Amino acid sequence: MLAAPAEAQDPNTDFAAYRALFSVASLGPARGASTVTGFTLHYRGAVAHAGFALASAPDGRSTWRFLSARPDAATAQRELQTACDADAARTLGAGGSCRILALDGTVTGHPGPAFRPVEARIGPFRAAPLMFRHGPSAAAGVVLWSHGYGGPTADRRGTPIPGAIAMLNDAGWDVVRFDRDPAEDTLATTLPAMLRALPLLREAGYRRIVLAGQSRGGWQSIMAAAERPELVHAVLAFAPGSHGEAARPNNLPAALEDFRRILAALPADGPRLAVALFEKDPFDPDPAARARLLEERAATRRVPTVALFPDLPVEGHNGAADWRFTRNQGPCLLTLVQAPEAGAARGLRRAPCTGG
Repeated sequence: MLAAPAEAQDPNTDFAAYRALFSVASLGPARGASTVTGFTLHYRGAVAHAGFALASAPDGRSTWRFLSARPDAATAQRELQTACDADAARTLGAGGSCRILALDGTVTGHPGPAFRPVEARIGPFRAAPLMFRHGPSAAAGVVLWSHGYGGPTADRRGTPIPGAIAMLNDAGWDVVRFDRDPAEDTLATTLPAMLRALPLLREAGYRRIVLAGQSRGGWQSIMAAAERPELVHAVLAFAPGSHGEAARPNNLPAALEDFRRILAALPADGPRLAVALFEKDPFDPDPAARARLLEERAATRRVPTVALFPDLPVEGHNGAADWRFTRNQGPCLLTLVQAPEAGAARGLRRAPCTGG
C-alpha cells in the first residue's frame, strides 16, 4: 500500500490530520464525556500561548484543565502544571499529578507535524489561533466571535471561544475573533467599527457570515445583524448583556426593555437567531422573562429563531463555557446555522438537542 503524501498528513493544511491531532485518540485512557469535550472542542477555542493537561485514576476518573493567552509557552506550561496538579490532588486524591497533553498546537506523543497557530487577519478581525482555517473559497462561511466586556481594565482578548463554536469549525466554518482593547471597548466605538469591517469578510471571499458572542459581544452581534441583515446569515448570542460591568451587574429594569428593542429591530425574514440564557446569571435578573420575549419573537419571524435555556447545573453568565452546554446544546446551534429553514429549531428549548 502506498503511503499518503506528506502534505495530506499535515494538520496545518489537511483537516483530517488536524482533527486526528485534537481527537479522543490523543487522550489515551481518559475517555470521560467532560474530558473528551474539553480537549476535542473547548481547547481549540484558546488563544496562544495555551495548554491542556489531564490526570487519570485507575478507576477511570479523570480531571483536566486548560489555560489560554499566556505570554510564552514556558509560562503556560508552568502555570498549567501547578493548577492541574492541585486539581488532581483535590479530586483524585493525594499524589495525583497531571501530564501536559498539549501546548499550543503540539500534542504529546502524536506523530507527525504540530499545528501552527493561525495568524491570518482580515481588517480588525484575527483568525482563532487553534481553529482550523479552511480558507474563504473552501469554507462554508465564517464565524465572527466577539468576547464580553468586564470594564476598562479587564482585558478579555485572551478569553477562549466556547466549544460549541468548534462544532461549526468541524462543519467547515472558519472562525475569526473581534478582540477589543478594554480601554476603548464601548458600544459607541466598537459597534461602528464592527459594522465598517463586516463587508471585508465578504470581500475576502466568505459566502456566509455568522456573528457570535458572549455577554456584550452577543449583544452587539444582535445589534450589528439588525443594522446589516443582508450581510449576516445567523447570530449566536450567549448570555447577551450590555447594562453593567463585573462590579455592577446587569440588573437594571431598562435591560429587559432594551432587549425587547434589539429583538424587534431584527427583520422578520433574517438573520437566523439563537440566544442562550442561563439560570443564576448575575447580569440577568430574569432569564425566564427574556426567554419568553424570544419565544414570542420566534412566532413572528419567518426564519429559525430559538431561545436555549438549559436546565441546571448549566448556569451562570459563562454557562456557554460549560462542557455540558457544548455537548447538549451545541448540536442545536449547529442545526440552526446549517439546516434548511423548515428543519431548524424555533421557540424555546430547555432539553438537550440531538440535532433537531
